[in-house]
Amino acid sequence: MASTTSRSTRQATAARKRAAAKPVNGSAPGDLDFEPIRIAADDEVPEERVPLFYIGDTEYTIPKDIPPGVALQYLRTAGEIGEQFAAPTLLTRVLGAEAYEALESSRALKDDQLQKIIQIVIDLSLGKGEKKEGKAATR
Repeated sequence: MASTTSRSTRQATAARKRAAAKPVNGSAPGDLDFEPIRIAADDEVPEERVPLFYIGDTEYTIPKDIPPGVALQYLRTAGEIGEQFAAPTLLTRVLGAEAYEALESSRALKDDQLQKIIQIVIDLSLGKGEKKEGKAATR
C-alpha cells in the first residue's frame, strides 16, 4: 500500500495536469479571445513637463501626463498606511526629489499653498484633473 503522502502528491500532480490541459472557453491552447496588450518601453515615451509652482524665480514642473502606475502606487500605499503617509511618496515621484526638497525647506511656503499643490498632484495622478469635453459644468 502506498503512503498517504506520495498518493496525495500524485493526485495533486494529476489534477494540475488535467487543469493545464483544459482549453480556455472551448478553444485550443494558445487561441485567446483577446490580443496581448503591447506597452511601449519607457524610453519610447517622451515626457512633457508643465510648471506647477515657483519658489522665487525657480520653476518646478510636473509631467503633463502622469503615468497610471503612479496612481496605482499611491492607491496601494494609501491603502496600506493611509493617505497622509502616501502623499509624500506621491509628491516625490511626481515632482522629483529636488522640487520636493525645495518645498520641504521653503520658509515662505504657506499651508494653503502646500495643500493646493498636494491636491493638484493627487487629482492629476488619479485622473480627476482632466478636462472634460462636452457641456460645461455648472456649479
